[in-house]
Amino acid sequence: MDLSLLGTLKEKLASATRFSDVLDYFLTHFGEKPAFIALGERARHPFLESLLAQIGGQIFSGNVVVSNLILTRLAEHQFVHGGCAINGCLATVIYFEDVQLGLLSLVMPPPTMETKLVRFSGRRLPRSGGPSIN
Repeated sequence: MDLSLLGTLKEKLASATRFSDVLDYFLTHFGEKPAFIALGERARHPFLESLLAQIGGQIFSGNVVVSNLILTRLAEHQFVHGGCAINGCLATVIYFEDVQLGLLSLVMPPPTMETKLVRFSGRRLPRSGGPSIN
């Protein structure tokens, strides 16, 4: 498994105008390979979970439910990937922690079966003021 291709994936994600090309590159070189999936460790990523809910809120009206989230993290590459359901729609996510850039693929329900692709950047907002004295 050539993990140097993650660098190419990161470059493609940063410069893409067709996000389907980025998703195809990920699936072709990594996402469909059991050896790649086995390299990472299952992880919780509260920040990414929050981002997925926010993105879902921009796609769906009303309540947004992110369920069945499974994330795998390759710590040495600062890369997270996984899948979930957002309001019952199948989703795939990739996220580079070092550049705070990711891609969400969301398959909409019938009759359209359209795939929505969203490139996103996530940065934590700086805390205002100093720490609380409480």
